[in-house]
Amino acid sequence: MNNLMRAVAIRPPGLQPESLYINRREIPSIKENECLVKVVYSAINRADIMQRKGLYPAPAGESDILGLEAVGFVTRTNSSIWQKDSRVMALVAGGGNAEYVAVNEKNLIKVPDWMSLRNAAAITEVWLTAFQLLFWISSVTKEEQWRKPVQESTFLVHAGASGVGTSLIQLLKKVLNVKNVFATCGSELKKKYLEESLGISRAFNYKLEEDFNEKIMNLTESRGVDVVFDCVGASFWQKNADCLAVDGEWIFYGAMGGVKIEGDFFSKILRKRIHLKASTLKTRSIDYKHALMKDFETRVLSQFNAFNLQVLIDKEFDLEQIAEAHKYMESNANIGKIIIKVTDLEEKEEL
Repeated sequence: MNNLMRAVAIRPPGLQPESLYINRREIPSIKENECLVKVVYSAINRADIMQRKGLYPAPAGESDILGLEAVGFVTRTNSSIWQKDSRVMALVAGGGNAEYVAVNEKNLIKVPDWMSLRNAAAITEVWLTAFQLLFWISSVTKEEQWRKPVQESTFLVHAGASGVGTSLIQLLKKVLNVKNVFATCGSELKKKYLEESLGISRAFNYKLEEDFNEKIMNLTESRGVDVVFDCVGASFWQKNADCLAVDGEWIFYGAMGGVKIEGDFFSKILRKRIHLKASTLKTRSIDYKHALMKDFETRVLSQFNAFNLQVLIDKEFDLEQIAEAHKYMESNANIGKIIIKVTDLEEKEEL
């Protein structure tokens, strides 16, 4: 019996995409309440690039293989919940970029009968991140006496054409019926897509419109936005503070633009009473992820078609092309999700 699998590996220090290659690793054994998933599709995320570079290591006790998500079939099970051959999508802290991954039974979602495994590969990490940020981290969706209805709130989504960005925008526009959504992006093509296909109020190509904060203030009659979803960090901090409304929320979930800042940061935060909240998903507990996944499944996935939500896949790479996939993500060219094909759909061989 062959107990080896193909898996992504890293040649230290991992600074360049070319440091990635395919290695042979032992197929993971499963513990009590775990399933072994035969991976058909996986995907890549910014967190994978950071881990490759040594900036965001896998949590203690988790697989050192890259990949925060996987889609495929349960091939072995120590779970009373999941049966063999169940079609599942998995949220993991590592190990998704391989032929097999061991997953706790609580961190699996059934792939709906109407959804292909390929489309499911574009759901798990980005949609759960977007859902978490909007419904669990931000308080703008909470019903509080002093708060105006969420539909009347104004939002700014950085990296609007990314996987998380496009998911956030769809949740805002199609699930919550928000009128005013702004976004930043890095090209005129992305700007056109966000405005014409996703229907946001205005997109700003930050490479050509460095004063997007001033334009937002003009468009909101000097009031500013109620919420900023920020995956950029240092390079945008002043603009975020400038265009946030008094009592606005700053939801920080990534640092593509760096983490070191200079200036009167705390003064601006205090003066506007800005609520700064930070969140990650990779390092959350099994139980937290389980509760999040069940909530997402109930409130969004079960009504995905009713809300007219779109699965947005920009490009597909084979597992052997993992270096090219990382290089493509680092070029910031994608609109939507970059997925990885690991095995053919019909391959459900016995172990």
